[in-house]
Amino acid sequence: MMRALFTISLLELFIGGGGRLTAVGPVSLRMLLFSACLAATLVAILFPRRRTDGVLLAMLLVLIYLLVHVFGLLIGAIEGADASQMLTEFQQSLYWLAAPFFALMVQSEEDARRYASLVQVAGIGLACGYLVILVSLVSGVIPVSLVRTVLARGHEISFRSSEFFIYKGFLYLGIAIIFIVASRGKFWALLATLVALAMALTFTRGFIISTSAGVLIMLCVQRRWRVAAPAILLVAAATFVVWIYLPSLDSTVLANRDLSTNQRVEDMTYMFYHARAKTFLVGEGYGSLINNRSNIENTFLWALWKLGTVGLIFWTIPLSLCVYYYTKISNARSNPLANAYFFGTVAVYVQTATNPLLNNPIGLSFVMLSIFSLRILSRGEQNPAVSGRTTADIRQSIKDNNSSQRS
Repeated sequence: MMRALFTISLLELFIGGGGRLTAVGPVSLRMLLFSACLAATLVAILFPRRRTDGVLLAMLLVLIYLLVHVFGLLIGAIEGADASQMLTEFQQSLYWLAAPFFALMVQSEEDARRYASLVQVAGIGLACGYLVILVSLVSGVIPVSLVRTVLARGHEISFRSSEFFIYKGFLYLGIAIIFIVASRGKFWALLATLVALAMALTFTRGFIISTSAGVLIMLCVQRRWRVAAPAILLVAAATFVVWIYLPSLDSTVLANRDLSTNQRVEDMTYMFYHARAKTFLVGEGYGSLINNRSNIENTFLWALWKLGTVGLIFWTIPLSLCVYYYTKISNARSNPLANAYFFGTVAVYVQTATNPLLNNPIGLSFVMLSIFSLRILSRGEQNPAVSGRTTADIRQSIKDNNSSQRS
């Protein structure tokens, strides 16, 4: 029952974007699943019937999260910030409370493998769905007004031009590419190209940069030079299409890109001129504005402004844990799961420098999954020397060893 709840929750997180497409009034499916996960965690801790490896780490992370961010609420209240605005900002990162449930549900390498498959299925599904909708819009089979009406709920999508749009859940296009390339399953090159095509057609520079960084660094670590060369050519082609070719065909795309770039530059300039010693020590608190905006695209600058240096350090802890566990895996370079989870996390961190996806359930859920998956892999529960062998093979090997010792 708990595994089914976790699988459904992950699938909703991977394809559900910001979660508002399933909302009925103020309540969404994501909220209901989140509440169910917290209740299941409480039951599992009070009445343990399964392993609880990693739960202590998860609870420690939750405690640190609350200490850092509740202090941000206190600073905001002292500064006279609006209470409703503070709570709205605070609740975006509350998915940290689900960390113990993630730890409970990732207790073996088989668990990590199962959820890795779910990431790939979600990414491929998103890519196929987007391409089908895109072809339908361009050909006129589906009117643009219908798509805007159905998908624009809760500001889940934004149009780049008359047909092309970006959906909040498209982060998992890039993560899926990394998993597909790392796993090298059947038709992996074709599937990776398909998802990459869909990602390129979102015209989102951050997605291309973050995914390219994750894939190329991973290929270099794995020393897969034959794959790295065509991957570089694919990245170059996508960069040309997104930065030069398509904007030249549609002035709307170019205008949106320039507006996005200017906004980020203005935000950084504002922080540079208005930051003070207090900003670096304790932050300006929740509810404080940055260039007349409550939130900005760069999560690291957001954390520094709102929560101070301690807040910035906190949001680097997940990546630091992933680095620690990844380096403890004896066969990390050749381990598909380890590389997929680790470099998927790297991609999220690169991406969140241009779009705020780490400090909300969209990216945070994947990062938490990576922490506990890499932790399990680092414990070496499955000996690399026998990885992939059947139970019968292992038993026969043990019998042979015993026989040789008796003789």
